[in-house]
Amino acid sequence: MTNQTNKKGQFVKGMTPWNKGKHNIPGGRSVETRFKKGLIPPNYQPVGTVVVHSDGYRFIKLAEHKWQLYQRYIWEKANHEQLKKNQVVLFLDGNRNNYAPDNLMAISRKELLIINHEKLLTKNDGELSKTGVLIAKLKLKTKEKIKND
Repeated sequence: MTNQTNKKGQFVKGMTPWNKGKHNIPGGRSVETRFKKGLIPPNYQPVGTVVVHSDGYRFIKLAEHKWQLYQRYIWEKANHEQLKKNQVVLFLDGNRNNYAPDNLMAISRKELLIINHEKLLTKNDGELSKTGVLIAKLKLKTKEKIKND
């Protein structure tokens, strides 16, 4: 019998594997270990589950294979409107665990960029953060006005 592998343990070109054309090889545990229809995996989460990710943000399961940021879900429920894709929900006091509707504010990603760049949010003071959001909106409008002139 000739060696069908080279020195690196790889198959030699043109070699046919021992299991070519064989399905459900007897003696193997393939059939017993397959995922069967109707079984629920051990890491399954029911709809409505809220999980915390490693970065501290919470997600809620809305439907099978559909998750949403929890603060976005709370804001949409409180304000009875759908956010656009370019909008984010901001924690005004900086606390990611404070989901009170008056602590959440929807802003555009452009406004968020200005807020982060200019450091306009203050921790533990929602009123100052609202002022920072207004400053960001004013700067954005000013840039748009200059661009259009």
